[in-house]
Amino acid sequence: MTLRLVYPGLPPSEFSPNARVHWSRRHAVGHDVDTDMCILMLEQGWGMNPWKRAVVRFQYGLPDKRRRDLDNLIAASKPLLDALVGRVIRDDSVGAVELEYSTFSSPKNPVTVIEVSDAN
Repeated sequence: MTLRLVYPGLPPSEFSPNARVHWSRRHAVGHDVDTDMCILMLEQGWGMNPWKRAVVRFQYGLPDKRRRDLDNLIAASKPLLDALVGRVIRDDSVGAVELEYSTFSSPKNPVTVIEVSDAN
């Protein structure tokens, strides 16, 4: 089984390693992301127990041809991955989660597609 979530927009820039954001702003954005991810999981009808091992694929739909550092997108994805912990995956420690990242063109609107598959 695979859970597919389409998060509107790219990961929040407040979580980029280059962001100079007050901790309270970053906390508020992280809370909003967690809420949004919960809503997406409920819309997909997710109600299973968390998986012990999983493969998580992040696909970033980029709206233009600007140069972007993939490593900054990956780092900014932390709140998206953290929202899965305890709900879809048991934990995100090394060995429990295999992470994959890719990009695609999405000229109409940027999106982040998150696919989670059971790795057992």
